[in-house]
Amino acid sequence: MKLLINDANILIDIIKLDMVAPFLDLSFDLQTTDFVFSELSDAQQLLLESEKLKIITTDSPEDFRQINSLLANNNGLSFEDCSVWYYTKKLSGVLISGDGKLRKKVREDGIEVKGIIFIIEEMKKQGKITTQNAIIKLNELKELNIRLPHNEIDKIINFWKAE
Repeated sequence: MKLLINDANILIDIIKLDMVAPFLDLSFDLQTTDFVFSELSDAQQLLLESEKLKIITTDSPEDFRQINSLLANNNGLSFEDCSVWYYTKKLSGVLISGDGKLRKKVREDGIEVKGIIFIIEEMKKQGKITTQNAIIKLNELKELNIRLPHNEIDKIINFWKAE
């Protein structure tokens, strides 16, 4: 099963879009770091508390050292960003993030990166949501996040409408 390490912005978008249940039902190994999870509000943490979303606990001095090394060498990234980068690489996963700086650095490091659009596409592909619901959620997403590639979202929506 493919391992997806989720950044905070993805988890927050999932909650805002009211898609927690289909997200947690995806056929992936869903994980995040304890540092990212602690960034979420108590209410958000409650919504995501599930055996399906695993929290990676950083307790070894070597893991802390590696995360701090990434932090020291990458201006503009937070400790939380570096934690998901580190564990995605360490565990050979796919990083799920909408953070442009983080995505760029991780790609340069040879790690696969996806975002919220991929998650919604997978929800539809795996039958967790209907095509109509996927279209609605992508339109909501465009309003939630102006930084997303609206042209790409519109192409996906138009393709799905034509199915």
